[in-house]
Amino acid sequence: MKNHKIIFALTSVLTLISFQACQKSDISNLQEAQLCLNTATSTTAKACVSSIASNTTAYADSLRCSAIFISEGFGAPSSFLSAIESINTAGNCAGGCSSTVNALNVFRFKSADVATSVGRTTNSATAAEAFSVCSASKVKFYAQISSLFKIGTLAAMIAYVGNSNPSQTDIETAIASLDALVLGDLVITTSAAVCADTLNASAATKAYCKELATALASPAGTATSIGNCLKAKLADPAAICT
Repeated sequence: MKNHKIIFALTSVLTLISFQACQKSDISNLQEAQLCLNTATSTTAKACVSSIASNTTAYADSLRCSAIFISEGFGAPSSFLSAIESINTAGNCAGGCSSTVNALNVFRFKSADVATSVGRTTNSATAAEAFSVCSASKVKFYAQISSLFKIGTLAAMIAYVGNSNPSQTDIETAIASLDALVLGDLVITTSAAVCADTLNASAATKAYCKELATALASPAGTATSIGNCLKAKLADPAAICT
């Protein structure tokens, strides 16, 4: 349970700011939700945030974001940090993919029934929920990992069809089949949430933001063209977007 507590340190900086904007009852509910999450398990995490369902503050979103990851078995931040740092190394795919695919290979929701249509639908919905909630949390780290989780999960759902244990190369191949419009919208949202100020950001975050910026600069400038550009860059960093 100690690992669960560490992940909430990322949200603690928001506590005083958010509490000042809340009514006393809201403050109490937020405090109770945080205390509950500090010792939550994958089966109890979602219940911890039920009392703040109507709270729309960034701090409440950060707690809901935490609850999603804990409920999916991601309680230890060490696994997040090591996977994000893998963006700084060369891509491991046979096709010479972007190093971001290293993280996508780790950052994906995968339930026991992931190879079934039910599992794919459930995990895709979880990835979409995490991206929406975590992007609104104002915690850049949460916004970044939820962005990667959404891409990784959507790619894995494609790769898992007929393949119970897709490799990183399978994930890279599946990226080409992602919905370009969905990916383009993700790039736009993530860039706004994470990349507005990267002066003090980690090298991995700067590398990811640079990749997103390249996609945003695609000539056509539409969400679909941005998504297609990111897909091309993930598969081959030297690709030229048109």
